[in-house]
Amino acid sequence: MWNSWLYALNKAECDGCGSDTDEGRNVGELLLPQYALATGGLAKDHRPLITFPDNNNFHLITASEYRRLLLYLTSVPTILEADMGFHIIIDRRKDRWNSVKTVLLRVSEFFPGIIHAVYVLRPASFLQKALSEVSSKLFKEEFRFRVHVCSSIEELYEHFDKSQLTPDLGGELQYSHSEWIQQRIALEKFSTLMKEISSKLDHFMHGIVDCDMGNDPSQTKDLLDCQESRYKALKTELASATTQGEELLTQVRKPNLTYNIISHVAAVERLLVQLEETEKQFDNFWQKHSMKLNHWLKFRTFLLNFKQMQATLDGHLKTACDMTEVGETASRVESLIQEACDFEKLCNCDLTTAKEVIDDGEQLMQDPLSSVDHIESKCEELRRTSTLLLDKIQKRNLLLAKARELMDRIDKANEWCATGVELLAGDRGLVAVDKLLKDAESFGLTAPDQFRDMLMQSATQETRALVTQVAQRVEDMWLMVTVKRATLQRAAAKPARPVQTVPPQSATLAQANQMETSGGSVSSGGEDAEARRSRRGHVLAELLQTERVYVQELGSILTGYKEEIEKSENQNLLPSTLVGQADVLFGNLHELFTFHQDVFLKDLERSISATELVALCFVEKRETFFRLYSYYCQNIPRSERLRETLVDTHLFLQACQLRLGHKLPLAAYLLKPVQRITKYQLLLKDLLRYSECGSMTTGLQQALDCMLVVLKCVNDSMHQIAITGVPVDLSQQGELLMQGSFLVVSENKRDLRLRIRPRRRHIFLYEKAMLFCKPATKNSHNKATYHFKHDLQMSQIGLTESVKGDPRKFEVWRQGRQEVHTITAPNVEVKRAWVDRIKRVLLDQLKELKGERVRQYGAQHHRTLIQTNSWDVGPGNPPRGVPPGAAAPTHPTHPAAPTHPPRTASCDTHDEPCWSTDPSDDDDDEPDHAPC
Repeated sequence: MWNSWLYALNKAECDGCGSDTDEGRNVGELLLPQYALATGGLAKDHRPLITFPDNNNFHLITASEYRRLLLYLTSVPTILEADMGFHIIIDRRKDRWNSVKTVLLRVSEFFPGIIHAVYVLRPASFLQKALSEVSSKLFKEEFRFRVHVCSSIEELYEHFDKSQLTPDLGGELQYSHSEWIQQRIALEKFSTLMKEISSKLDHFMHGIVDCDMGNDPSQTKDLLDCQESRYKALKTELASATTQGEELLTQVRKPNLTYNIISHVAAVERLLVQLEETEKQFDNFWQKHSMKLNHWLKFRTFLLNFKQMQATLDGHLKTACDMTEVGETASRVESLIQEACDFEKLCNCDLTTAKEVIDDGEQLMQDPLSSVDHIESKCEELRRTSTLLLDKIQKRNLLLAKARELMDRIDKANEWCATGVELLAGDRGLVAVDKLLKDAESFGLTAPDQFRDMLMQSATQETRALVTQVAQRVEDMWLMVTVKRATLQRAAAKPARPVQTVPPQSATLAQANQMETSGGSVSSGGEDAEARRSRRGHVLAELLQTERVYVQELGSILTGYKEEIEKSENQNLLPSTLVGQADVLFGNLHELFTFHQDVFLKDLERSISATELVALCFVEKRETFFRLYSYYCQNIPRSERLRETLVDTHLFLQACQLRLGHKLPLAAYLLKPVQRITKYQLLLKDLLRYSECGSMTTGLQQALDCMLVVLKCVNDSMHQIAITGVPVDLSQQGELLMQGSFLVVSENKRDLRLRIRPRRRHIFLYEKAMLFCKPATKNSHNKATYHFKHDLQMSQIGLTESVKGDPRKFEVWRQGRQEVHTITAPNVEVKRAWVDRIKRVLLDQLKELKGERVRQYGAQHHRTLIQTNSWDVGPGNPPRGVPPGAAAPTHPTHPAAPTHPPRTASCDTHDEPCWSTDPSDDDDDEPDHAPC
């Protein structure tokens, strides 16, 4: 126990004591033998008392140890008490008188404080007492302090109360040296802790005062966070030290101790007061510093936002200055207006952000720490740039609005001219001519000269040539219509020819026949039209209703399954194979849901009143349908393999199904997209069946064709991903055009082998290659697999449309028919479709090779026409820009078959790829087959 006290006291020595470099024992070792005691007692004048007890061991302490001991004991009272001076009691009742003199000499030489008086209890033995009576008179005057030699304890009571003296001096002060040491250890530890905290606070405050706050807001923010973290840590240490000090104060005040040292209580209270004052000063300092640092962070953030917004607005301003085009056609003007609208939206977003930066700057200027002039100049710069940008946008919008108005007038003028051409070509009367002239007022045409001037006022540099052309066309038409009107007026002024009489009976009969025929057809047609309209309405209602149900089902799958799988709290409930595999299980189902809910369903709801608009919804979204559903269908095998490892009866999936109230497991709902993409073409077919001829059926047919193409592309892509062992990069072979299963017989004349027996091959036709694959046995997922066997580059092959003996056969070959593949289609229609598509690919290659030659020829002989007057083209007169004698351009539905080039011995000598051949090249084929 004593060793632990000794060690703790040694660790807790005060400054000066612990740093003493003299040899000898340290303070902890000197306190235990009780050479001297600071019991906490006070004299009647309230000066502290130090006692040298009579333990007959004072001769064992050296001078340096004595000095070290007294230095520590005199530091125990408060500074105020120490400044008043000390009373010293030297008890030598059991000792010799010589030791008294030794103690007095050491006290006189080494005592570190003020000595008010020294009280010596002289030896009690007769001899020593006699020596003290004689000697004390001789050396009492040698010391700088008063020395009272007391013969008995009672003489001490004149200067000290018994309550301030220990029992060995006849007093009542209960002193326990071990408890005193325990309190001193705790007090010294707390004092050391206070010094450490004070040192940390000083180091922290000096460090943050001299720190670089940085110019980057992120750097400043990191610095603020770091310093705030250190501040909170120091506050925690201060709170802990306060708690420790309060506990220590409670301990030294415990009434169950054998004694109560007032100096220890006062010392702890003094340290706690110092700690409280230190914490207040530290809080005030941090409040000012953090306010300064936060202000600097706001200021640097403002400057950074200002630079970014200024650069952004300058970029927008430069873009706005570069947007000078107004367009030469109505479609181009509309495109520019849309572009300007998108640009305005982008600018408005950035202008809003710039306004927020300005507001931040104005708020920052209210801070007394801010440099108002500097911030105000930045805000004013943003305001100026924003105003310039808004002005540019407004001028651009006004210019484009005028351009659109001009184009509307031009379009109406062109329509008016086209109507005039029809009127002039027909036998319309004076009423029609007057109506045509009256219609001209709708677009501001009352006189050609005024109309030209009005157009020229709105014309720009880009549209001036077009305006001039249109104005000239209007003037020409106005002149011809005016002449036509004058001619009709002169004809009306001539006397009418005699009217030929018609027998009443025949006229009445003809009128009756006409009414009967007309009435019957109208009645019949009206009834059929009403029935078709009703059925068409039912189909449209079914389309919209099923689309809503489809969107609802997709949403339920995502919320009921996918979101539950991705929740962090459910990860421990999932099977290990499903963790992190939600994208594999569901594919791009979320993209499908977003597209149908936010785009396609809304388009259908807006267009459901008009069948033509419904058809347009499918046509416009064709590419999106293909992209989304191709990816989903291609992911189905991966999803099925993952689902096989789970089985839909897994408890987690069953719980999800139960919460949703689904009657079928997840696998059934994951097939909904496949079922839906197939359903669209059925609904479109019904709409087409119940629609009248005209624009409605045309639009529906386009929509149906689009969805059939999407189905085919999805199906083709599903087959394509099943190909294995391909040595070439399929992404470099162009678009997959067709795919299907055929019987193929291959031969190679170079090794003189017989024809190979027919084999089943699945052929994939790309833009640049044909792949021959062997169908494999269906796997566990009931999916087809194709093993690559052979490929032909389209740039090297020839085609034979007809093969002797079977109308379903055709041939593809290469290298002068040294390698020939005879392909047997399932039926004639499939063969014809493949032959036509291969011919088209080969023809496109031929055109591509001849393209440069054609472009050079066109550059010499072709002249671009902006607009052509329709009345300039008549019988015997070629259109403007067409050389005399040249045929007028035609627009055939299918490309014309090229003229056959002279026969050559082999395709290897051709400068261009062979796209067809005569079957008579083969000795086994008949010579009368016409080449493709």
